[in-house]
Amino acid sequence: MKYGHLERAKVTLKALSPVFIGSGESLTKKEYIFDPAKGLVHIPDLTKLIGFLKQRSLLPRYEKYLIHPRNNDLRIFLQECNIGEKDYAAFIRYSIEAGEAAKANNFREVLTFVKGPEGKPYIPGSSLKGAIRTALAAKLMQNGNWSNLRNSIEAGADNFRGLRTYLKQESNKTEQYVFGRLEIKDPKDPARSIPAPINDVMRGIQVSDSTPLEYDNLILTGKYERKPDGTVKVLPIFRECLQPGSKAHFIMTLEIPILAKAGITLEFIEEALHAFADQHYAVFEEHFKELPQDAPLAAEKGVDIILGGGAGYVSKTITYNLFPERKKALSLVTKILDKQFPNHKHTKDSSIYKVSPRILKTAMYQNCYYQMGRCELIFN
Repeated sequence: MKYGHLERAKVTLKALSPVFIGSGESLTKKEYIFDPAKGLVHIPDLTKLIGFLKQRSLLPRYEKYLIHPRNNDLRIFLQECNIGEKDYAAFIRYSIEAGEAAKANNFREVLTFVKGPEGKPYIPGSSLKGAIRTALAAKLMQNGNWSNLRNSIEAGADNFRGLRTYLKQESNKTEQYVFGRLEIKDPKDPARSIPAPINDVMRGIQVSDSTPLEYDNLILTGKYERKPDGTVKVLPIFRECLQPGSKAHFIMTLEIPILAKAGITLEFIEEALHAFADQHYAVFEEHFKELPQDAPLAAEKGVDIILGGGAGYVSKTITYNLFPERKKALSLVTKILDKQFPNHKHTKDSSIYKVSPRILKTAMYQNCYYQMGRCELIFN
C-alpha cells in the first residue's frame, strides 16, 4: 500500500529449513535441564530458579554446585535436592525438543536464538534487510562495467595483512560503487565527498523486527557438514533454531524517491531474490551430491531467501556474482578463504573439489537433511 512517497508491505518469512539467528550467548549443562527420556531441554528462568531455591534454603548448596567444576549437570543437581519434574513449572521459562541431541554422547553446550525484551524469540529486521541487500547487490551488478572493481579485488586478495584489514578497502569500495547513488553533497563544501552511509540507496528500505514467535517454534539441531561427494561430518555443536514451517511477520517500508535512484521497486526486490537463489544453486549447491534423506526446499508462494547463521559463505557474499566466469570466481574464493583460514587447507577447494567453500552447511530434522537458513519470503 502506498502512502505518498512511501510504500508499505506486510512480509511473511516462512522457514523451509532450520534457521539460526544467534544471540551471541550459550548455555552449558549447568544452566539447562536435559531430559533424555522425553527428549526435551528445559530452559529455566534464572530469577525464578533462584527464588525457588531460596524458598527451600538451597542457595548455599546451589552456589557450591556452580563453583565446583565437576558438578556440570543441572538435572542431577536438582534430583539430589529432591526437586523433580513436578516442580519445574515454578521456574522453567520454556522447553524445546532436543532432536538428535537426545542421542548424542557429546551434547553439552546450546547456542541460543536471539530473543526480545519479553524473552520471546524473534528475527531482527536487520537480518532480513541484510539478506535482501546481498541479493540486490548481485542484481545491480548485472549492468555496468565492473572490471576495475574486479581487478581491485583480485589484487587485494593477494595482500593479506591481518584479518581485520583483509579486503576491507575493497569491500568498502564495492559498497560505494553498488549502493552509493544518492549524490548528496556537503552543503558547506560541495566538492567534498560525503561518507558512504549517507549516500547509500538502502536507506530507502526499512524492515521492522518480526513480531515475537512462540517458544514452540524452537528446536535443537546439530551441525552436519557435507562434502561434494556426499560424505557428512557431524560436529558437536547444537543450536536453538526455528523449525521448518515457522512463520515470522514483518513490515517493510520503501521510500520510493530514494530507491528510484537505483531503479529498486518491490518487484525488483523479488526479482533480485529469485536471481540470487538461482545463482546460489548454479555456482554452489549443485556441486554437492544429493542424498536420499534431503528434504525438498522449494518456495511455493513467495521467493527463496537464505537467512541467518550457519548458512555459509556464498549466501552472504557476492564474489561469485561479481565474476561472470565461475572458474575465476572459484579461484578467487579459494584464495580468500585460504588467506583467512590457513589451517583449513582451502587450496584443495578449486584443485580437487571444484567448489569453494567445499562444505555445504546442513542440519538434521525429523530424519531429513536440511540446508541451513532456507526460507520463503512472501510479500502480502
